[in-house]
Amino acid sequence: MYEQLGVEELKYINAEKALNEAIALFSGSSSLEFINDCHGLSLLADSLLTQLFYNLIDNSLKHGEKVTKIRVHYEKADQDELIVVFEDDGVGISAENKPKLFKEGFSTSGTSGYGLFLMRKMMSVYGWSIQENGEPGKGAKFTMTIPRISQNGKENFQIA
Repeated sequence: MYEQLGVEELKYINAEKALNEAIALFSGSSSLEFINDCHGLSLLADSLLTQLFYNLIDNSLKHGEKVTKIRVHYEKADQDELIVVFEDDGVGISAENKPKLFKEGFSTSGTSGYGLFLMRKMMSVYGWSIQENGEPGKGAKFTMTIPRISQNGKENFQIA
């Protein structure tokens, strides 16, 4: 799937719908509360946006240990950028692992260690950045910073 990185033309994708599609792939997680506060948000992206949300949810379930709630929302940082926040109420990420999170091959559980590495690559194709700034012991919190204008001069997001 990641071979498609940067191949598709970017178009406006309904973020709420892309997140709902990712959530639907976790049908066995009925005890998990999902809060999708992406109403009215369209992002200049490709079909991998759903995969991006899927990977974040999957990581929460695999590594969060006690996750009961996942919330995704957005907020305007200023006139020139938007922040999309993905947060869970799990165990969070230790201070020692934070600097290594997006490094190729880094894993805490024997997985390939490519998920977050490829996610960061995907976001660089979009012109976005991502960081984790949750509190250890209180949950993971990934913030995606999206500049208003993309590298090709188009608006990166629209809010209805």
